[in-house]
Amino acid sequence: MKIYTKIILDKNNNVIEEEYFNYKGPISHAGIHYDFKSTRGAKAMEKQAKREKKLAERRAKKQAKAQEKGLVEEVKKDQTIPLDTIITLDHLTNPEKK
Repeated sequence: MKIYTKIILDKNNNVIEEEYFNYKGPISHAGIHYDFKSTRGAKAMEKQAKREKKLAERRAKKQAKAQEKGLVEEVKKDQTIPLDTIITLDHLTNPEKK
């Protein structure tokens, strides 16, 4: 079996130059050897999935904080002074009434 290491073709697909060697072993050893370019697509997809997962976690965390903050704001709303009450200096300066 011929294993080509270099093939140069012209625009009409005619062979100009070829380099090869004869191989007489198991076919599994003569397969394609993967390099960076051949696995680039898979790596990019993994990176994007990781990025999206991180973004989803951040969004969930923000929503949890917003809900927690909403509960705190509801408690603060209950501590407001009713509209029919007259605000005095004692309401503004007494720390125990806060």
